[in-house]
Amino acid sequence: MQRLRPEERREFQRLKLTPTISGTLGAHPVVMLEVGVLGARVQHQEPLDLQHAELHFSFQGSEIRLKCEIVRTSAASAPFPARGFQSGLRFLAVIGDGGDKLRDMLAQLVTRELEVRRTTPSKTEIPKPTVDGDKTVRGSDAKFLCYRFENGQWSRRAVFLPEQPSNGFTVARAPDSDEIQRLCRVFEASDDEGRRLIQLFAELSVSDELEIPPAVQP
Repeated sequence: MQRLRPEERREFQRLKLTPTISGTLGAHPVVMLEVGVLGARVQHQEPLDLQHAELHFSFQGSEIRLKCEIVRTSAASAPFPARGFQSGLRFLAVIGDGGDKLRDMLAQLVTRELEVRRTTPSKTEIPKPTVDGDKTVRGSDAKFLCYRFENGQWSRRAVFLPEQPSNGFTVARAPDSDEIQRLCRVFEASDDEGRRLIQLFAELSVSDELEIPPAVQP
C-alpha cells in the first residue's frame, strides 16, 4: 500500500473571488469572498441565526444551489462591502447539477486568473495556452495520479488517496499527455500562489470523481 507523506494535504483549496459574487444564504443577502469545492467564505450585514442554510448564487446565467453548514462567524476585518460579519461555510450537498456547475465555474475562474498572472508584467514567463479546463476537469475511468517536482525532475506515482503534495499536484486521471505536460510547465514557471492555483485546478477532477460535494434532489 502506498504510504502518504506528511506534507500531503486533504483540504481542498479555495479561490479568492475578484470580483466577488452576490447571493443569498437562507434569507440573508451575502457576498462570496472565497469559494472551493468544499466550502466558501461569505460576508453579510447581520449576524446569522441559523446553523444550516441553502446558499444560492448564479454564475454566467447558471443557478447554483448548495446545502451548507455555517462553521464559524466573526466580525468582518475590512469594510467590504460595509461593516458586518464573515462566515465560513462547509458544503454538505449540491442540489441538482450544482456540482458540475460549481466545478465549471471554478475551472473558468482559475483559468482566467492563471492567464492574468501569465500576462502581468514582472511575472515569470508562463507557457501559453496556460491550461484547458475542459480536458483537465472532465473525464471517465479516473485513477489518482500524483505528479511531484523534485530536484528539477518530475515523477509520477499512483496514490490511493488524492492528496495534493506541496511540490506538485494530483489529478483524478491523466486527461491527456499534452495537458499534463502543460500543467507541469506552468507549475515550474509559477510562484507560490500560481502553484496553489494549479493545485486547485487539479482538485476539480478529484472532486468530480469523488462526487464532492454529493448531489441531492430539491
